[in-house]
Amino acid sequence: MSSDKSLAIRLCALQAASFFGHGFYLPFFPLWLQSKALSPALIGFVVAIPIVVRIVATAPLLSLADRSFGARRLLVASHLGQVVGFPLLMLAESNATIIALVALVSVAQAAIIPGNDHMTISAVQRHPQLNYGRIRGCGSIAFFIANIAGGYLIGAFGPNAVILALTLIPLMAIVATWLVPDQELGRVTDAEATSPVSKALPHVLWIVMIAAAVTQGSHGALNAFASIHWRSLGFADSVIGYFWAIGVIAEILVFIMLGQAVGRGSGLGLLLIGSGAAAIRFAIMALSPGLAVTFVLQAMHSLSFGASHLGMMAALTALSPPGVRGRAQGIYGSLAALATAGSTIVSGMIYKDGGGDVFAAMAPLGALGFVLTLLAVMRLRAQPHKAG
Repeated sequence: MSSDKSLAIRLCALQAASFFGHGFYLPFFPLWLQSKALSPALIGFVVAIPIVVRIVATAPLLSLADRSFGARRLLVASHLGQVVGFPLLMLAESNATIIALVALVSVAQAAIIPGNDHMTISAVQRHPQLNYGRIRGCGSIAFFIANIAGGYLIGAFGPNAVILALTLIPLMAIVATWLVPDQELGRVTDAEATSPVSKALPHVLWIVMIAAAVTQGSHGALNAFASIHWRSLGFADSVIGYFWAIGVIAEILVFIMLGQAVGRGSGLGLLLIGSGAAAIRFAIMALSPGLAVTFVLQAMHSLSFGASHLGMMAALTALSPPGVRGRAQGIYGSLAALATAGSTIVSGMIYKDGGGDVFAAMAPLGALGFVLTLLAVMRLRAQPHKAG
């Protein structure tokens, strides 16, 4: 087996192990909170805690990957935090204790997904033959499998099965982290770390990060109210499940087909496609179209999320100075979390009276992402040496 193929498999395992846990947490952790007799309002508050934590903690945590602490120690410590934190939740007797423990676990979770991406794009820079999209697609496949497996586990063993899974899966992720060779972890050299040029992020990268963040933020109403809205239109729960499934499948296909773009350009073309698709997708979704059109709109998740994500990872690879790539990754994670939190909060205010119009309110975010990306394209054309 070639060294590049071996490295790709190890990075796939790293992404899969992390997203497998994510696939249990997102859909099923609220069910465990409900089993602890928390009110719907309190469940909403607890579910929002990780978003707030990501806004505050992601950038400083990912900065550690640029220093002597390193990406491997950061990820291992993050997974160990989950191994310790989730079992303690099963012992919690009061709502205040649950809130405090969720906040602590959220700090551990904040660095995992961006940390994985940081390690992966660092490897792609060293080995151009690697396909970031296929590696990242392993995570999406694992997420999809976890969604299905979690439903069966809860049906067989009850909500506590979620906490057990969230305790054990990080152990797999720790093993996967240690399997990635040390030289591929994105640790900078002493010369890079002390270089004055490497300390500041280029202005064009800030523009691109904001563009990608608002584009990802445009999905806030989709994540919070799409299923509720579809049910109000009379779609069966099984059909709603297929709506979500087609989005994940289309996302995986785009990762596989276009993932080679990371490490081979600025990625701004993909970000233009993704942000434009987000504006179109949510504008049409507000019209409450029928079954066939809704399937098409969900398949556009491959562009509004998938192409945008690939474009942002390519931009980070091409435009981040070597000494601060981890910090750049963390800042983008914080910006995306902030945009998503803001759009989700606003969508809750709009949906109460506006119903499906909430999706039209998300379209301008995609349009803003498109305009900002165009601005970045023009700046790079004026200064092509900054394109990496």
